[in-house]
This record gives sequence, structure tokens and C-alpha cells, in this order.
Amino acid sequence: MPSPERELPDVRASELATKSLEYLQSGHQDDAVRSLREALSLAPKNEAVLAAFHNFQKDQAVCPLSKLCQKLVVESDVAAGENALRLLRDPSLSFHTMTVTECIELLLAHAKDIPLPIGGKVLSGILRASRGGREHMAGSVCENTKEMFETLAGIGGEAIDGLVVTLLDPAAWESETENQRSIKDCFKLFLETLDAGSGEIGAWSTRSIARLLATHATELHSFIGQASLERILSMLDVRSPDDLRSHATLATARFVGVDEDTAGSMLGRFITSRLAADSSDDLRIAFSAAAAIFPLAPKVAAGLLLTEGFVERLVPSLQGRPSDVERAALEMMSTACVDKACRAAVAIHCQEYLEAVIRGGENFKGIASTILAKVRYGSGDPGVAPKGIGELAAVFREMMLKDDVESRNSAMEGLAYATLKPSVKESLVKDKEFLQRLLETLKDSVGKSTVMYGGLTIVANLTGYLPSLSEEQKRVAQLRNYANSVPQASLEPDPADKDEKVTMRCKVLLEAGVVPVLVACSKRVSPSAVAIISTIFLSLSKNQKHRGLVAQQGGVRLLLQFHASVTSDSEQDRKVKLSSSHALARVLVSTNPSHVFGSQLPVASAVRPLLALLETSEEQNDLLPVFESLLALTNLASTDDSTRDLIIRIGWSKIEETLLSNNIMVQRATMELLCNLMASPTGVAKFADGSKTANNRLHVLLALADAEDLATRRAAGGALAMLTEWDKACEAIMRREKGLDILLGIAIEENEEMRHRGIVCVRNLVCQKLEYAERFRRKSAIDMIRDSLRGARDPEVLQVGVEALKALMEG
Repeated sequence: MPSPERELPDVRASELATKSLEYLQSGHQDDAVRSLREALSLAPKNEAVLAAFHNFQKDQAVCPLSKLCQKLVVESDVAAGENALRLLRDPSLSFHTMTVTECIELLLAHAKDIPLPIGGKVLSGILRASRGGREHMAGSVCENTKEMFETLAGIGGEAIDGLVVTLLDPAAWESETENQRSIKDCFKLFLETLDAGSGEIGAWSTRSIARLLATHATELHSFIGQASLERILSMLDVRSPDDLRSHATLATARFVGVDEDTAGSMLGRFITSRLAADSSDDLRIAFSAAAAIFPLAPKVAAGLLLTEGFVERLVPSLQGRPSDVERAALEMMSTACVDKACRAAVAIHCQEYLEAVIRGGENFKGIASTILAKVRYGSGDPGVAPKGIGELAAVFREMMLKDDVESRNSAMEGLAYATLKPSVKESLVKDKEFLQRLLETLKDSVGKSTVMYGGLTIVANLTGYLPSLSEEQKRVAQLRNYANSVPQASLEPDPADKDEKVTMRCKVLLEAGVVPVLVACSKRVSPSAVAIISTIFLSLSKNQKHRGLVAQQGGVRLLLQFHASVTSDSEQDRKVKLSSSHALARVLVSTNPSHVFGSQLPVASAVRPLLALLETSEEQNDLLPVFESLLALTNLASTDDSTRDLIIRIGWSKIEETLLSNNIMVQRATMELLCNLMASPTGVAKFADGSKTANNRLHVLLALADAEDLATRRAAGGALAMLTEWDKACEAIMRREKGLDILLGIAIEENEEMRHRGIVCVRNLVCQKLEYAERFRRKSAIDMIRDSLRGARDPEVLQVGVEALKALMEG
């Protein structure tokens, strides 16, 4: 019979084992482990403890995701669903196909009972995180598309998002045919749901339609009839949430892009019918749709707006209407200004109304000011200050200084036009509070393409230099001015747009922190925004004093990313490639490479973008990018042999071409680059491998050592000084009688640097072989070098000269 002393630990252990199982069931893992560990220490052979231990082991074998999904379904535990989402969003975790399949089936089987929206979010999370989950869902959709669609629709929009993710993953389907058929079947079901549904159902239907059209517009556009299109267009209502409007805009854009004529006819019928109805709701939706259509199909939208009597009756039709109708009409006017004829019509028939809106108070003051800026600046010559643009700029400035985010966002577009005026640029850049708000708004504009584009345009206007014109271009501009019906009094630039003023504006913006803001904006940015940012960096880096700050704040890495992002040969991409690589060249001309590059950003990454600038031909009349690229490459070539060898390997042919340039500055910069490349054995081999091509190169090098331009001679002399350290190079030079004369000529130049290079070359040669010394003696080299050294002041020159004389005399 067991003693009472022994029963006490057993009783306590049994209690702890029971408690451990309770903790385990409630999800308190740490407490369960602690209780079980104490029970095992008290009575390791107790049956209750051993049973709890085995249950614990069995529980540990079950995937946490499965347990959480079971709790969500069985106990309606929303917290379990949130924990499941956290697991699914962890990129370091992966889930077995069997596990996710069981979870999907569990959620679908209890679709009517699971808590929403968390149930839909978990299902969508599984489909996003698991390829096996998408494959299982694809199989289920193939078996019965409509039944699965209705089940997921019952769970909600989040579950439908998971379906779209599956449809858009070709790898999840057994065949392309099944994938395409399912996409079409689901697309038709989305259209049916859109026609019948509203509210949240209409929102997720529109979102799904937009996502499918984004990648399969060609195959799907024919399923969209007039009724479905009108439902999508109704989502463009100014009263709709921003995300719904953006999805409706995307769907409309993709539909219009496939067949503009058919789409234009259908769009026209919709807007015309709404305008004819003349109710406030109909007018608001018609104006909202027209505002969205203008950027997508400007010809179609312009045709509607320019219909006889439309613009003339527009302002009277707004009398007594609710404010949201007026807002929609103003948005339509604003987007209509993209078209020249529409801009003129708005200027003629709506200008007084817009001025009255501005005077009337805060309501719509911003958008009305923006429209006026567009019609006044857009229809005139940019060189002529439009009427009242300064007053409009003051309105936009006031809006930017408000705490209201919407007000600041609205001001961005108007300022993009107002800052085309030089005096506006000068007044705004002196306003530190305004600049701070501008950069804050721009930094916060990630994901808001219109706001970001407007902000970037403002910065581009503030920092943009006027293009440099050649004499011929100036004459052409004068002839065009004479041909104008009203010639300008002067072709001289506005004083506020002269280079020194622009440089000061660039300095102010750099000190305000514009570079970190541009870097932050570039994390999610459109191709057109990339083009503007590249142009801004080109302006910021024009002045040598600004380049260090651009490099310190991440400009070099960003420019390299922009250059690498170009994948097509479109005009915009070519401009991005040129401006980003040119800005990169400017920064690297004046920056120590060791301060910019390292293990995370190797020097080699900058070589190709810089060499790409050498493709510019002399016929293009702008050799500045070529020149600055050569200077930057020269700087990089001062680092190490691997960089020098890379430049030689991929850029040698272009370097040779620029060496023969008719432009003295380009030829000089190329020679300085070659001088640095000569520090590499690969560079030496190009002149001293004994081939006919190498001999021709040496001939050019010797000729440039005798050029009129001192800097070119100096660089060529430096290259020869390094080249003559190699015996093969010495042999090649000694085969040219004129080569000896050129080297001696360098050795007796008045310029100390040239004299040093020439004497080093002679020293290197006469120390190589006795016969070389003899040939130099026959040319009176001893007397020439002795006379040259009499004027020398540099101890190093004197030392090298003594070594040369000693070799000449001993030989």
C-alpha cells in the first residue's frame, strides 16, 4: 500500500498534467510547457502525466496553421484568424500542400458559419502564400466554376481576391486551356455580379474585373456590353471611394486600349444619355466619367465636350446644383485642359465662373485655380507671363501651408503650371516654410501618382536650366521670331532663369533635403516619374559644388538603378538612360570613388552607364555628356586594375574613336583616361603587343605628345612615361625615329610637368639597352638634357635627369 508521502507528488503531478492540457487547448503554449515540465519532474511515471505528455507530442505534430484554422471555424475565434494571417505573411515560413489543402476545405465547408471578414482574409492569405493551395483551388474551379464562385462570393471580397490570384497564376493550372477557360467563365460571372450587385459586391466585382483586364484585355473585352460598361463608369462617381474609382479607371483604360473606336462609341452613348436625363445624379456621374475618360481617350472625350452648345451651357447648367455636381464639372474641366481646343473653349466660356469660384471662398478654390493656371499658361507662349499667374501661385502657396492633406495635394497640380513662370520660381524658393511643406507632401505621395507627378514637376521647374543654344540655333530662333505674327521684343531669357539663379535654387533645394525625398519617392514610381527624377538629378549635379551632397545622400545608387531599369528603346526610356547616366557622370567627376563605392555598390556597376554616353555622335552637337563621361571614367580608372581592365574590355573601341575626335576637349579627356588606363598591363598591351594595330596606336600616341594643346600633351607624356617601363613598348618606340625626337622635345619643354615626363621617358629607354643610349647620344641627348636640367627646380626631375645622364654617359 503506497505511503501518503508518495501520494502527494502524484496528486500534484496529475493536477499539473490536467492544467497543462487546459493551457494547450486554450493556446497558451508557454504555460502548458511549464506545467508539464513540473509534472514530469514530480512524477515522471504517473499515468496522467504520461498521457498529457503524449497528447502534447501529438499536438506538436499538428501544423500551427491547421490548429488556428480549426479554432477559427469551430470556436469562431477571430484572434486565431489574426494569428493565422501573421503566419501566412511570414516570408520565412512554408506550408505543406496537404496542410493548406485541409485548411482550404475546412474554410469552404463552413463558409456560412465562419466569422467575416477574417475568414475571407485567411483563405486569401493561404492562396497568396501557397502554390499548392492555388493548385487545389484551380482544380476546384475547373470542377464547378459557378458553385465555387458563389461559395467564395458568400465569404466576401477578400476570398474573391484569392480567386483572382489563382486565376492569374498560370503555373497553378494543369493546362493553359483550363486556365483561359476559367478566366473567361469567372470574368462573365464578375460582370453578372456587377450588373446585379451594389455596395461592397460592386466594389470587389469592379476590382476583379480591373485586375483581369490588366493582363487579359484582348481576350476579355468582347464580353463587356453597354450595361456592364455603364456600371463600371458609374463607379467613377466623385462620391465613390478613391480605391474604387482607381479600379474603375483601370478597367476603363484597359477596355479603351483594345478597341478605341468601339469603346468611344459606347462611352459617348453613356455620357450623352446621362446628360440628357439632366438630374443632378446623372450630371454628376456624366461629368465624373468624362473627367476620367479624358486622359484615357482624349479624342473621344474632346469630341463630346466640343459638341456644339456643350461648353456654352455648362456653367448655366450648374446653377442651383449640389456641390458634388460642381466638383465633378470642375474635375472634368481640369482634365479637359489636356486638349488644346478644349482648353481654349474653357478659357472663353468658363473663365469668369472660375474666377468667381476663387473669390467665393474655400470651396473648390484649389481646383478652380488649377484650371485657370492651365488655360492661361497652356494656351500661350511659355516665354510670355500669363495674366494673373502670380496671384494664382499665391493661392496655391496658401493651400500648401495648410495642415489639410487634401488641400496640399490639390495645390500640387496648379503649382506644376505656375512654376513655369520665372518670377514664381524665385518667390517660392525663398519661402522656407513652403519648401518644407512641398517636400513633405512629395515624400508622402508614394502611391498617389497624380500628386507625385505634380510635385516632381514643381521640383523640375525650380531646378531646370535653360538649354544651351549654339550660334546657329540662336539664328534659327531669331528667324522664327521674325516669322511670328506678333514677334517678341526680346529673345533674351528672363533674368530669373539665368544659370546663376537656377544654381542658387538648386542649392536651396539640396540644403532643404530634396535628394533623400527623391530617393524615398523612387521606391514605387511610374516610368514617367523616373524620367522627371532623372532630369532633376541632371540639374542638381550641374554645379560642381553640389555633387558631393548628391553622392552622400544616395544619388549615385538611385541613378544606377534608373539606368538599369531601362528595358525598351522608347523615346522616354532613351531620355531616362541619357539623363541618368549623364547625371551619374557629373557626380563621379568630382567625387572620390572610395567615398561612394564599396562591397554593396561596386565601382564596376558605374562603368557601363558611363561608357553608354560615348555613343553620342559629334553630329548631335552636344558633346558635353561625352566629355563628362570621359572625366568620370578617368576618375574610376584611378582605383584598381580590375576597373581599368573592365573599361578596356567593354569600351575600348569607343575610347579609340573619341581619341580621334575633332573636339579638343573630348580628345584631351580621352587622352587623360588613356593615361590612367596605362597603369594596367592590359592597357599597356594595347600599345605594345607587337601587332600592326598596336603600332598604329603608338603612332597616334606619339603624335598627341606633340599636339598644340598643353593638357593633351601632358596626358600623352604621362602615358608614354608609364609605357616606357615595359621592354616591348620601348622596342616599338625605338623603331620610330621620329619617336625619339618627340620624346627629346618633351624633355626640353619649358613647362616643368612636360619636362619631367619627357626625361622619365628618356631615362626608361636609355636604361633598357646600350644601343638605345647610343642612338640618343647621336641626337645630342646629353647636352639637351643637361641644358634642360639647368632650369629645373623639382628635386624629382633633377634626380631622374641625373639617372638619364648617367646611363647616357656610361653607355
